[in-house]
Amino acid sequence: MLHKIEKVGKNVDEALANAAKELGVDVSEIGHEIVQEVGKGLIGFLVGKEVTINAWLKKDEPKAAPKPVEKAEKPKAEKKPVKKVEAPAKKVEKKAAKPLEKKVEKTEKPTKPAKVEKVATTEKSEKAPRAPRVNAPVTDEAMTAAREFLSELLNKMGIEHELKVQNIDNVINIEVSGEKMGLLIGKRGDTLDAVQYLTSLYVNKDKSGYTKLNIDTENYREKREETLIRLAKGLERRVVTNRKSITLEPMSPYERRIIHAALQGSNKIKTYSVGNEPNRKIVVTLA
Repeated sequence: MLHKIEKVGKNVDEALANAAKELGVDVSEIGHEIVQEVGKGLIGFLVGKEVTINAWLKKDEPKAAPKPVEKAEKPKAEKKPVKKVEAPAKKVEKKAAKPLEKKVEKTEKPTKPAKVEKVATTEKSEKAPRAPRVNAPVTDEAMTAAREFLSELLNKMGIEHELKVQNIDNVINIEVSGEKMGLLIGKRGDTLDAVQYLTSLYVNKDKSGYTKLNIDTENYREKREETLIRLAKGLERRVVTNRKSITLEPMSPYERRIIHAALQGSNKIKTYSVGNEPNRKIVVTLA
């Protein structure tokens, strides 16, 4: 069995160098596969890039693959007897050609691909429902982990801060205060959402349950919710007046939920989302 070791680095080259050092060989003697890449886009700006690989010695790789190639080459040398039976072969080919063509025609008539597509879509729809996520109780250990990770993250961003960590209704609530809170919030709260997402991943790693976590600063989330609700009501009036649907700019799942909730009670309009993350948008149209 091929012996593999797992190594981490800022990039593939660094991870390979770490593996070569541990195995005591040159990098050229190591085979590898990338297991995980963390740190693309905004996440890379926040915590730096990191690549995880599985590495092994190339000399230990199984060498059974070349054998089938040798067997495949042998039949080429056995073509001599075929030349002696050229005349009978032609007659057989003429007779066999017709039924072969008919079989091909028959197989092309049924529209089997359409049935396959239907099966595929039903399979996706059947797999779509997921079991509800089990919420884990907030523990002192989880609160400490959240505080330490978030503090280190903000230090890497160059943001001086103070943290107030509380357990409110079985949710870890962290209030961040300091001078550069605009940098933490980012455009429409994008950076704040990313920081919260990363902290949540860290707190919930290697756990069966899920500990809820909320990070806020300068009461931004409450103010943003009020703004989105006002926006939703204004969109409802515009759609009803102009009789035309409106597609909003991409929003985070958190903000889309606020829009949907604000308009779900209306009997004049309806809302739905289109596109894929992170460019998923809300459409407001007549009911």
